[in-house]
Amino acid sequence: MRNKPSGFLRFLYNLAGYINYMLATLVAWTTPYPVSYFIGVNLARLWYLSGANTEKVKKNISKVMNIEADDPRTSYICKKIYLEFAKNIVDFLKNRIISKKQFNKNIDIEGLEHLEKALEPGRGAVIFTAHIGNFEWGAARIGTAGFKISGVGLHRGNPPLDNYFERNRENKCLKTIYANKMLRVFKILRNNEIVAIPTDWDPLKSSRQFDFFGHKAFIPSGSVQIALTAKAPLLPSFIIRDGKYHHHQIILPPVELETEGKKEEVIEKNMLKIIAILEDQIKRNIEQWVMFHDIWAE
Repeated sequence: MRNKPSGFLRFLYNLAGYINYMLATLVAWTTPYPVSYFIGVNLARLWYLSGANTEKVKKNISKVMNIEADDPRTSYICKKIYLEFAKNIVDFLKNRIISKKQFNKNIDIEGLEHLEKALEPGRGAVIFTAHIGNFEWGAARIGTAGFKISGVGLHRGNPPLDNYFERNRENKCLKTIYANKMLRVFKILRNNEIVAIPTDWDPLKSSRQFDFFGHKAFIPSGSVQIALTAKAPLLPSFIIRDGKYHHHQIILPPVELETEGKKEEVIEKNMLKIIAILEDQIKRNIEQWVMFHDIWAE
């Protein structure tokens, strides 16, 4: 009997979350882009002023930029991140009403030749990325270029909402694989398909600590471990907003993975390479690093 109220409350919570997304989608679909952005950005300003998550975001900025959390520069960057995230949400909500032709026009992509070559051995490819820019669209843009790709996503435990996210991604050729069901990854790779994995945050909180911008942080090594196990190439790919409605995505050459030595040593060596790339991309695009989680061990 005691479980029923909690189950019912969970149902109401899930329903409210789904309805909120449906209402937001309705607004996004019925307003032109400038109006949608105006609404989203101003809601983000209110969100920022409320102080929700600002402590975590400022902590991230201070670690990356090596400045104090109360430095005016930190607050400036923090606000920019909130506004960037709002635009990303609007983009995602409009996803299904944007034609693939317009979608491809809005996102320049560089480095597809690296991906094509990486797939030649037939073992698939693992892409690692970060929460920079509209990372959802980054993975989808590879799909609309003609590649079969699945992106690792967060399982929300809300079936209608999870289904909404899946359908929205599939509209732009991106399949979803949940972080708690990663064994499917190897089947995808055996089919010579691509798996995209954000590597700057672990939603399962099971990662080990690595040095990140000179501080200890929980950085997931899943992309490295999967690539090593499947003997698949591991490529970096990142997307940034370079205009109000325009984005630029780059796919870099595969990382030369170390394979000799004990398992933990091999992972450590390769993670150092991955982290160096992540640090470079995040620091250069700090205003678009939409990381609202505390990833630090200190």
